[in-house]
Amino acid sequence: MAAPTDFVSLGALHRDLEELFLLHQEALMGMDLPAARERLSRYREELTRHLEAEEALLLPELPRAGRIRGAAPELFTGEHQRMQELLAKCQDAVDALDASAPDYRRAVLRVFDMESTFKHLEHHHSLREETYLFPALDGVLSEEERRALLTAFLERTAPTSPRA
Repeated sequence: MAAPTDFVSLGALHRDLEELFLLHQEALMGMDLPAARERLSRYREELTRHLEAEEALLLPELPRAGRIRGAAPELFTGEHQRMQELLAKCQDAVDALDASAPDYRRAVLRVFDMESTFKHLEHHHSLREETYLFPALDGVLSEEERRALLTAFLERTAPTSPRA
């Protein structure tokens, strides 16, 4: 991703995270459990860094934009918590899969159903950020503040290992 100059462009990071989750699901669909587990763990690590950076760096600046209906900081942090809870359950379900079990394929389908719930929440959360949070920050921060905050955010959210 090219160095962003505004917060709206951070939507590309959401697409990158979505792609990583899809790679996990493709491995799961292909019955490649080791790859599915590794990709889900990596996704979870990257998402956690992303959410923590939003809470530490971006959300504290949101009140400067005034009250925005549908964009209270508590709403974002509540969604972050729910996403983390759902993702932990998905990870537990994937880790519990046993390819030698007679109902293995059905168990994989149950995991996909669970992950569908997570993806729905994640999608609506990303839309809320891209509709309200990012434009609000672009509107209230000076160019210098934007540049410094974007740099700090990208440093905190950079992947720790190359993506496969």
